[in-house]
Amino acid sequence: MEIKKGLFIVLDGGEGSGKTTLLKRAVEYFKDELVTTREPGGALYAEEIRNLILHSPNAKEADARTMFALFWAARADHMAKTIIPALDSGKIVISDRFDSSTYAYQIVAQGAREQQELFWTMRAHYLGEYKPDIYVYLDLDPKVGIERKNQQKNEKQNHFDKRNLQFHEALRRGYKEFFANKNHKVKSVIIDAAKSKDEVWQDFMGVIPL
Repeated sequence: MEIKKGLFIVLDGGEGSGKTTLLKRAVEYFKDELVTTREPGGALYAEEIRNLILHSPNAKEADARTMFALFWAARADHMAKTIIPALDSGKIVISDRFDSSTYAYQIVAQGAREQQELFWTMRAHYLGEYKPDIYVYLDLDPKVGIERKNQQKNEKQNHFDKRNLQFHEALRRGYKEFFANKNHKVKSVIIDAAKSKDEVWQDFMGVIPL
């Protein structure tokens, strides 16, 4: 069995929570030690699936089960082509969204509760020994996050971004449900994203296991 040598961090949060800003700072700080990636996407074929998930004119009509399957297909490619090679070479990997988002978006916000046990089975199968070392969640009132997002110029929005406040509130509950799962424990830290950018960065650096 191959031994994972790097550090795998998932950065998650609602709309406007500051993930992009934090990632840019991480790139400046860690330089060549760091590989940043994203979901959906993060590898050539996974990026094609991303386009289908987020930007197909019919994407909004797809049900949660269809989205669930597409996200796991993209994740399999992402793991094989980007994340596992980076970890095996000793890199720090930060993924902007990961399986925690599939749980929050499809299982909770889109209501695919019947997929819940399948989610954990897929997670064990596709991630194996390469599960994230820590999930960092930037927590922000969805109303504030949406206001921030709307103030960002030239920010392209997908059909998930454009959904109503109730959907985004359900996402927030979904993330916290994922982190609190007693049967499938994951290491997670919730950071108050209403703080200043410098305070959020300090909190982030204080919790990642370097």
